[in-house]
Amino acid sequence: MMDKTRRTDMGKRIKHRGMTLTEKEHERWHKEHPEVTPEQHEALMRRIGISEEEDREWHEKRGVPQKTTMEPGKKPINPFAIGGGFLEYCAKQGWIIKQCRGKNTNYYATKEGEEKLKKFGIKIQTE
Repeated sequence: MMDKTRRTDMGKRIKHRGMTLTEKEHERWHKEHPEVTPEQHEALMRRIGISEEEDREWHEKRGVPQKTTMEPGKKPINPFAIGGGFLEYCAKQGWIIKQCRGKNTNYYATKEGEEKLKKFGIKIQTE
């Protein structure tokens, strides 16, 4: 008998293109694999027994992940390095105040920083 956690996890999985994936895995799969033509997609769905209606419903519910093209030779970046660099930039601009206490670091937005960060889609309330 499966435990409750296992059943919940399996409930979050989806079956697509003959694979059982989480939504995050599905999105990653589409990013890492070349796109198929509509004809190839239809043939694949027929081969694995998914009707046109089931396929359409699945895509209506979840949409199709954005296709990204990568230049040859590009390597992945560390997003935390960018985030850390941006925090330092904001501190130098006077938009945030960095407070270190031992191993802990806290950041506080200034009134100016709250306004400036909105331009980046970052909404912070200072009060």
